Amino acid sequence: MADTLVKVRADRKQNRLHITIAGKVDLHSLEQLYTDIRFCIAELNPGFEVINDLSRCQLIYITSLPTYKKIIDFLLSHNAGQIVRIVEEHAVSYKQIHSFTDQISCYQPLYVHSSQEAEQRLEEIRPRAGIRLKLRHLKLVYDSAVGSGEADINDISTSGCAVTKATLILPEQMDFEGFIAFPPHPPLIGHVQMKARVVRCSDTGFAAKFLDVSDEFREKLYQRFLHEAGRSSFAGG
Repeated sequence: MADTLVKVRADRKQNRLHITIAGKVDLHSLEQLYTDIRFCIAELNPGFEVINDLSRCQLIYITSLPTYKKIIDFLLSHNAGQIVRIVEEHAVSYKQIHSFTDQISCYQPLYVHSSQEAEQRLEEIRPRAGIRLKLRHLKLVYDSAVGSGEADINDISTSGCAVTKATLILPEQMDFEGFIAFPPHPPLIGHVQMKARVVRCSDTGFAAKFLDVSDEFREKLYQRFLHEAGRSSFAGG
């Protein structure tokens, strides 16, 4: 398609992947992009940042969205770090992508309006121990000194989580015991029990960081999260 541009490049010095998607994008274009991304990631180290420029993207044909999901899963499986999307909020493509990624289990991106803002935000953000994933089908059950409760997980990483619809909102700095159960899928871990501390709270929930998580368990946790993220699919309707 003449008005379509998809390209990717790896910046080894900054350990960063730059993805550009412009014009009206069809299935063939995204399949080629997926192939190119696979080659570029081989040049980067785990934790690489991603800047996805969608600001000149007019439309992504609906048949292409499953391939976009495949790209998302590939980035996660290769230990991507922070992911930033450059968007034009009035474009049809922004509404498409925002709606699409809200339906599926995937990473929690940052949205910005220019490449300069993307660079600035990446400089400002403190390095995270793990990328945040939207796994909203999971629940957190918890016990604390002020009582017990359960909540829906809004997003989660190997370093902490944010929950909503909490039956008991815990105060900041409160330590608690948390439990998350997963559908059986050996040999992946079937449940998580951890100590955590509330770092902020809201009217409907709170955010907490996990305490005393070993590197070995963190890796097992990430593999489980990847499996959960990969379970969701897009029906195309």
